[in-house]
Amino acid sequence: MVVDTIELMIDGKEVAIENVLSLSFSDEVGIKSDKVTLSVLPNFPKPKPSAKVELVLKSLKNDTVVEELNCGLFHVQTVTRTNNKALSITATGVEFNEKQKDKISHHYVDTKLSSIVKIVADRLGHKVKFQTTDTQIKSLNQTNESDINFLERISKDYNVFFSIKNDFIYFINRDDEALPVTKIDVSKCSSSSLKHSTKTYYNSCEASWHDLDGGKTVKVTVGDGTPVIKIKSAYQDEEDAKAKAEAKLKSINKGTVKGSLSLKGCAVYAGTKVDLFNTYNNEDDGLFSVESCNHSYNRSDGWSTSIEIEN
Repeated sequence: MVVDTIELMIDGKEVAIENVLSLSFSDEVGIKSDKVTLSVLPNFPKPKPSAKVELVLKSLKNDTVVEELNCGLFHVQTVTRTNNKALSITATGVEFNEKQKDKISHHYVDTKLSSIVKIVADRLGHKVKFQTTDTQIKSLNQTNESDINFLERISKDYNVFFSIKNDFIYFINRDDEALPVTKIDVSKCSSSSLKHSTKTYYNSCEASWHDLDGGKTVKVTVGDGTPVIKIKSAYQDEEDAKAKAEAKLKSINKGTVKGSLSLKGCAVYAGTKVDLFNTYNNEDDGLFSVESCNHSYNRSDGWSTSIEIEN
């Protein structure tokens, strides 16, 4: 028999599972912060603002761990007492402060993309995990823009997975073969939905820009065939235009199939991949990107997982 349990620490002190009525962990791709919400017994001691929360979800069989999800490190944001009794706590993966709201103006010249990400991370007090093409940047402006919005913008330019988790800034190639892959038997999910859309699938992308030195319009194309999506901007050079055209082509072709799955507790994170099998007639078997996850635990149902995916 499989038994679900949790390991919960608040400011370095272990919280007995008997004090926890229910909890949920929301894990998101992008700048939306991961969040833990706890419902605890009324007499549970109120944690201090910004107290650190650490959470691990586990499934055990004969006292052996068969599934484990390290949710990470969070910071208490709100503590709410309802009807003079119930106590709920929310904690986020990003400790919100004035630094993140500051509008910055900075000109980055003749540097690598990884260097720019590190400069911004240092300002925010985070470490970096950078696993994507380290593009050479001739010139890039951050004009009256918060650091988080700036990183989100350049991540979209290069179709990079960007997130802030456990005090790390992640900048990772969405196609990185090192990304974890979780196999999921769809026939065993408590619910599943896979929707195919009729959005146009582009086979190539043409990027054009005006070359000031040559006084003419320059074009570069990635991919092959029609339909072609065309983009135009002030690219630094042909290499920059090609990188952004490839990113645009991959980005615009995402999401022709989107879905949601609900299943028994599963150690899967947003930003990773799932490999579906046993779909109806095997029609949707294959790899999908995980856009968001919600893990929940309560005394009666144990640990359950719901995820949003797209191709």
